[in-house]
Amino acid sequence: MNTKDNDREQFRRMFMSHYARLVRLAVQLTGDRDEARDIVADVMERAWRRFDSLKAEEQGAWLGLCVRNACLNRLKHLKVESSHTEQLAEAVRTLGEADWSEHERLLGKVEAVASTLEEPTRSIIRMCYYEHNTHRQAAERLGISHETVKKHIRKALNILRERIKQKED
Repeated sequence: MNTKDNDREQFRRMFMSHYARLVRLAVQLTGDRDEARDIVADVMERAWRRFDSLKAEEQGAWLGLCVRNACLNRLKHLKVESSHTEQLAEAVRTLGEADWSEHERLLGKVEAVASTLEEPTRSIIRMCYYEHNTHRQAAERLGISHETVKKHIRKALNILRERIKQKED
């Protein structure tokens, strides 16, 4: 048996003698069997990479310490992740409520003012801003030039700005 085969056999024996105990430890610390198995697998992978430097009498202690530390690191990570998720959710709720209500308030004002505009200005605003038509498309639908559409939009925007500013004052 060559050295590489001998190392594999010794590693297999170490794995078989410690695996179940390490998984139990990880389950106790994490509360999750799948997570525990993943942690132990990662530790065993590290053990294989360092197997040459691990002394036989220290293997069990080293493996246990590595599993414990990996579990604690994972729990810390989950706690930070959970904290960030909660903070993000709170920020989205706060911003969403504030921004949405402000948006709704302004939209209501704009719609109220737009409904008082004369034709064809009101129709042009509806086509360009609510139906998302281009100036040329609105002009074609109404049978007017796109320059006329632009003139009506400028007129409507000026009226909207003035009336909304008056309502806020």
